[in-house]
Order: sequence, then C-alpha cells, then structure tokens
Amino acid sequence: MRVLYVARAPFVSGAERALMSMLRHLDRETIEPALVLGHASDTFAEFARSLNIPTYEVAMPKRSWRSLPGWWRSLASMGRAMRRFQPDVVHANDVPSCQAMCTVAARRGVPRVVHVRWTITAPEMGWWCRAGVETVICISDYIRRSLGNPADTPLAQARFEVVADAVDWPATVDGAAAPDQTIPGPNVEERPILGFAGQLIPSKGLDLVIEALGKVPAGQRPRLLIAGRDTQRGGAYEKELRELASQAGSADSVNWLGFLHDVREMYRHVDAVVCPSREEPLGLVPLEAAQFGRPCLATRTGGLAETVEHDRTGWLVEPTVEAWRAALAAL
Repeated sequence: MRVLYVARAPFVSGAERALMSMLRHLDRETIEPALVLGHASDTFAEFARSLNIPTYEVAMPKRSWRSLPGWWRSLASMGRAMRRFQPDVVHANDVPSCQAMCTVAARRGVPRVVHVRWTITAPEMGWWCRAGVETVICISDYIRRSLGNPADTPLAQARFEVVADAVDWPATVDGAAAPDQTIPGPNVEERPILGFAGQLIPSKGLDLVIEALGKVPAGQRPRLLIAGRDTQRGGAYEKELRELASQAGSADSVNWLGFLHDVREMYRHVDAVVCPSREEPLGLVPLEAAQFGRPCLATRTGGLAETVEHDRTGWLVEPTVEAWRAALAAL
C-alpha cells in the first residue's frame, strides 16, 4: 500500500516528532511511504533520506479569497505529487495539513486520513476538511470528546479512531545536541534537575514554572533545563520568559538549551520533566520521559490526565503558580 503523508508545519514539535516515529517504524514490506512537506526542512529532509523516503515540497496556504492564486498553485502542486507517487491513501499529519490534500484526493478518488492533534470542534475541523474525509484519528479521548458530534459537517460519514502517539521502547538515542548547545553534565548537586521540551509559546505554561521556581527557597530550588524555541513570535516570547526569570529571581536556576536536534538527549540529564501546559491534546513529553524512567510533573488538563498517573508515574498539578511552587518544593 502506497501512503502519502502530508505535514504542513514549518517547525518540528510534538506532532512532527510523532510522525517521524511512525515513519521510522512502518512495516516497509507492506507500506511504501512518501512525504509532502509544506516548508523546506533540513531536519525532515535528512530524516527522510535516512529512511529512503521520497519527499515533495508543496506550499499550503489557507484557502481564502485573498490567497486564491496561492491556493490554486497549492492544488496544482499537490496534484503533481499525487500523480508522481500514485498513492492508495493520503494521510494528513494534522488538521492544517489536510486542506489541499483532501480536495485533490477527493477529485482522484483516493481515501483520506486526517490526524487530529489539537483541540478543535467538528464544525471547525469541517472548514479545513470541506471536501470530506474517510477516517479521523484522534490522539486522545480528550480530543475525541472535544470534536463533539460530527453530524451536519463534512466529517459526518467519517470513521473515528483514538490512537495515542507512540514513542520508541525501550529508549534509543541516536542523535546529539547541536555543536553550539551545551547540556549540563551529570548532576553533582543535591537539588533535582528538571527538563522542559516544547515550543516557547504561552499555552505551554512555562511562565508558571519559572515564576514558581523563584518562590522556592534557593537551597531547595531545582535546576530547570529548557529545550525549545519561540516558533511564533520570532523570539519575543522567549525574551519575555527570560525577563520573568530575572524578575522572579530564578534566572540562575534556568539553562536555555534552544532547539535540540534530538530532544531525547535532554531526558538523560534530568531527574524529572515538567509539562505545565494550559492545554494539551495528549502530551508526548510524559511518554518520552517514561522511555528513560523519568517522572513528569504535568498540569491537570486535557490529555495529560491520560498520560500521567498521579502519584505513580508523576504528579498532576493545578495550573497556578502556587500549586507549581508546592510541587517543586515537594521534590
């Protein structure tokens, strides 16, 4: 079976890491993959080459009256990719990746699969999948509940499945930090080392942990390693977080690692991880941490309640600075 996977995002985050893991473990005797990328990505291109997966670059602007020329070009480029690869199935890695794919595949009679990796309702998703879809994959029960009733939407005839994102088991580390990035060595301090991995955006709740760190007595304060970058505001939000750390008095306890080519390197250097998201569809970080036997402190929200078993594999924390201060102090 020939499957054409489509990924629009211009960066590598949890959704893209999940796609890479899926592609890495495909049974290549039964599935022949190809990959459509919405943006040039050295990370994805190198990864695809390592697995001998052909790639096609197709710009994927949102469909609107203002972007009609770009939208038509997107349809034409997607059509060329499908004609060259002749897929039996097309698979969008997330909802924003599906628009042109669904339209072109409908014209060609190719079944469509769309992964839902963020909170969205069925009518909202129907705007993206206006041409319809055969199968919808939700990464958590929380996401399936959030979609609600698909009746009277283009999803009405779709089959719905809940399949959590997967991680390698046991853990394997086949990469390293980029040459200009330094991950602190083995922990020689008595205070624990915590790790954060993700985009530096407000919804990830990193400000809660940074502010809470400043409220923990200096002698008991954990050290925090932050792996990620500001993908949406060109570094402005990261600057705000650094200023918050200075104001909160926790700057000397925070190490900013930037983007790591293999975030699993960080997990080897920490005692626990934090996932303080204000909203999270599943929470890949607790699963990745579990690869290395690391517990996770996570906000009690969304899919995190499905990936963290409170007081056994980690701790679920209310989304307030005081709750996070108490959790950090308890370590």
